Amino acid sequence: MMMSHCAGRLVVLLLAAVVMCGGVKAQEAARPAAEVSPQDKAAPRIFYTKQGQFEIIVMKAEDAQQPVALGRSVWGALAGPLGLPADGFITPVSVWLVPAEQWNSPAPFLVTVETPGRVNVRVRWSADADPVIVRRAFVQGLILRQAVSWHGVTEKLTVPLWLEQAATTWSLAREKPSMLDSFQQESAGIKEPPALSSLLLWERGAVESRAWELASLWLFLQLQGEPGEASRWGGWIRGVVGGAAPVATLPRSYSGLWPDVLSMEQWWQTAFHYQRKQANLPMMTAESSRFWLADRSRWLGARAGREVVLNLSELRELKKEKWVRDELTVRVQQTQGILGVIHPYYANAAVSLGKLYTAALKGGESDFKEAQASFERDAVDGRELEDEVGAMLNTAPRK
Repeated sequence: MMMSHCAGRLVVLLLAAVVMCGGVKAQEAARPAAEVSPQDKAAPRIFYTKQGQFEIIVMKAEDAQQPVALGRSVWGALAGPLGLPADGFITPVSVWLVPAEQWNSPAPFLVTVETPGRVNVRVRWSADADPVIVRRAFVQGLILRQAVSWHGVTEKLTVPLWLEQAATTWSLAREKPSMLDSFQQESAGIKEPPALSSLLLWERGAVESRAWELASLWLFLQLQGEPGEASRWGGWIRGVVGGAAPVATLPRSYSGLWPDVLSMEQWWQTAFHYQRKQANLPMMTAESSRFWLADRSRWLGARAGREVVLNLSELRELKKEKWVRDELTVRVQQTQGILGVIHPYYANAAVSLGKLYTAALKGGESDFKEAQASFERDAVDGRELEDEVGAMLNTAPRK
């Protein structure tokens, strides 16, 4: 089944460019695990973020690390807004990173759905692939997979452009919370947002506007934050991705919020400026901080063709692998960027993790061992503090 988004249908969505046109040795163990015979170097390799979430298919194992991390990030950010199943889908979203020299489409990625409900994402892949475009491919595939789980495979399935843009931007903000301030500063230059009906009906094929991308994010957040039953947002989005008319169904889903079309537009114009001016303190919860540290301190590799979790003590030796050096550099930057928003319980652990990765890259053996011991100690201290405070609050007398 193939669908054209511009026609209100879906199963193949031509996106972005069309829219925007726009180591048994330690070193070998560092390579991410492959789901194929280690003798078959030409066969694609398959990695999973988690059962029922994303399946990442690559030709080179070293290409998998960052996409797997991206898949986890996107799923975590959209689990709440999209009501994603806690145990994942029956079939995961399959993402194939196609080498650029084998790519033959004018679009940077394609998303298709097969009759059993399997969603396939094919992405043009190279070292200089635009990370935002790759993120959008993951987002679009995830939204479509949820639509399939809700409605089955029908010709009415759609991924609205505004929702895709909003979910992409939101997943980036959840990964790097300080980005919300940056988005607000960008929005300050937008004196008048697009009309609500125009935004909801935004079609693919035209030059994409940064103002409309930011407006999509603020609408996404405002609708979820409206007082009242939380099910209103989920019910409306479920209908929209199934083909329901977004403008007509919005006032019905949010019954009583707007007496007429004019008041709905006035609400939106006010909501846009409220969201772009709202003082955000993007502090992560203790739970999300703990999960972030667990993810950023976890390394996957392969031994004898089987996937294994590498011990942090191996990193200094494994830096001989280019992908490990590159990933260490990225993770040092990530730990620096998270310090302003990570929960205080885990702030010391984040600092220690950054020092550990810096020592793996540049330090001596004693520096590395000391940094590892500090991280492990700080991580335990953070969890103990979280548990102790939680127990204290649960037993405190209520007035």
